[in-house]
Order: sequence, then structure tokens, then C-alpha cells
Amino acid sequence: MKKRWILATLLAGALILTGGCGGKKEVETKDTQEQTTEENAEYKSKVVKLGNYKGVEAEAVSTEVTEEEIQAEIDALLAFYPDTQPIEGKTIIEDGDTVHIDFVGKLDGEPFEGGDSQGAGYDLTIGSHSFIDGFEEGLVGKEVGSTYDLNLTFPDPYKKNPDLAGKDVVFEVTVHGIVEYVDAEWTDEFVKKYTEYDSIEAYMEGTRTVLEDEKERNRSSEWEYRVIQAVIEDTEFDCDEEELESLTDNIMQEYEMYASLYGMEMADFLQYYMNGISEEEFRQQARERAEYQLKNQLVIDAIGVAENISVTEEAYQEGLKGLAEQYGAESPEAFEEQYGRETVEAGILYDKTLDFVVDQAVEI
Repeated sequence: MKKRWILATLLAGALILTGGCGGKKEVETKDTQEQTTEENAEYKSKVVKLGNYKGVEAEAVSTEVTEEEIQAEIDALLAFYPDTQPIEGKTIIEDGDTVHIDFVGKLDGEPFEGGDSQGAGYDLTIGSHSFIDGFEEGLVGKEVGSTYDLNLTFPDPYKKNPDLAGKDVVFEVTVHGIVEYVDAEWTDEFVKKYTEYDSIEAYMEGTRTVLEDEKERNRSSEWEYRVIQAVIEDTEFDCDEEELESLTDNIMQEYEMYASLYGMEMADFLQYYMNGISEEEFRQQARERAEYQLKNQLVIDAIGVAENISVTEEAYQEGLKGLAEQYGAESPEAFEEQYGRETVEAGILYDKTLDFVVDQAVEI
């Protein structure tokens, strides 16, 4: 049993695929539904005219890894681990500066776990809110080459370490320099420092294998996406703006929750884990993905109605058993109790309808 049933029943789940609302091809095929399909009662949005879904043509999925894809991995690695160099003549810290520091945090005069740079040095951008309130602000105006005590209080609550919540601490901070980021060099030394490989040659070979394996694992889901995307592009939709905004909000809230689990603000989470995009850019991506998820569900529902696809009791029990095994549930009954029969049945129906379309699709 495939995991995609969760996407079918929980539309605002993980970010996976992109799309846009309202796009369609002008040329109709003989299989195009001339009438408006039955509206899904769950959504205000609806399919106006269902496009061709039988014998859909889609580009074949290749597992070949190109040099451009490997270079993209290298570029991302270099961007994530830039070098720094001192800014000559700058000795007083200002807001926005990146400073190279060492620090030791003490609670009741004793160092506490996780509060020490251990002499390894740390590059901190003032104003990034990477540290607790008062730490970065306390360095503004300080001078390079000196050591300072910052008397601070941990926030309460403090999810990263609840034992420190609300505690008064002292951070002893040594300022080594004010630096700027520069492009790192792609060398064997860089590879050894930041990857599991010991040379550029080993990295290239290993990365090619990893990407090939990843493409092979994702081949089936990528093919399904291309097929359904082709159906979506040939279909007319009436997308409700409030519904799309609600789905987008759900995606944003999910990632805000992820950020909070890391003890981070959303902006910092996007900086460190989402390639540094802005919240505005991320919301636009979230909206595009919400649009695709909604259209995906609407078009699958419409095809199910058009083809009178249903789930027999025998197929339901077989599917329920498979899902329970796949997700490690105590029993099929326990899985059904957790998600509800209606949700499970909807997911099985989604898979059956998707298979109906994909099985007839043609690679080009």
C-alpha cells in the first residue's frame, strides 16, 4: 500500500510538489469531459471541465545524474560553509556585523552544558537572534581583542533546555575579530572538513551514487506526479481564494511548528534550513504547493466519479491491513480507530483512482 493516501486525505501536509491554479491546454481531446463534474462537497473549489486522463502522455523519468546536478550539490555545499576573513581596520562591533568569538556560559559560577564554544570559535551575526535576548545586543559597541562578561537571563519557557528556563547566567565572551563571508574554495581540505569524504574525487563518486539511488527510489512517485500534472494542465478549475489561503496558512503553520521545535523564529529557520529564502518567498512557495495539492485531490475525485470507481469491502480490508503493517500499527482495527474508516477508505479510493490513470499513461 502506498503512502500517498495521507496526501489525499490531509491536504495541508508536507510540502512536496508545485503547480498553479487555472492553467489548461486549449486543445481538447476526445476523452475530455464535456460536462462539469460532480462537485466535491468538501471543497468550495471545483473542477469545471475535466481534461483527458486516459492514455495521458508524460515525459519518461530518467535516473541519470548529470554533471549539472552534481555541480548544484557542490555549489550548495560551498554556500552553506563559506569562509570568513577579517575586516581590516574595523575594531568596534556594530549591529549587523559578523563577529568571530569564543564564549563560556556559567550558571552559579560553573560552566553549563551546551553553553561553551570550547575554543573552536563561532561566527555570530549581530541581529540574527541566534542567541538568547541580550547576548548579541550586549556585544554592540564592544572592541575586538577584549573579553566581556554578559549578565543574561534565559527565557521562560526555554524549549532547547528546560533546565535553564528563567535562570540567570553569565557569558564570558572573547571577541577575536569582525569578519566578512567570502566564497570558500573547492579543495580536498574543504571536502575533508565538511563531508564524509576525504577527497574531491571520492565526493564526486559518492554523490553521483547517492543521487542515482535517490532518483531510483523516487522514480515511481515522480512518474505519478508527471502523469497527474498532465491531467491537471488539461483541466479547468474554479479555485476558491479563501480555501487556497486557508491551505497556505496550514502549510505555514506546520513549518512554524517545525521552527519552534528547534527553538527558532521562522525567519531563522528559513535562513538555516530552507536556503535562506524570505518569509514572503516561502509563503509564495507554500501557496503554489497548496494549489497543487488541492487540484490534485479535485481531479482525482472527479475521475473517480466519472469512472464510477469504488472500494469493495474486500479491497478495504486488504488495504487497511496493508496500511496497518506499513505504519507499524498494533492491528488493522487500531489503525482504523486512529484515523477513522472514512479517512482510510478515502485514501484507498485515492490510490485506486490514481493507479487507474497511471496504468494507462504513456511515456514519451
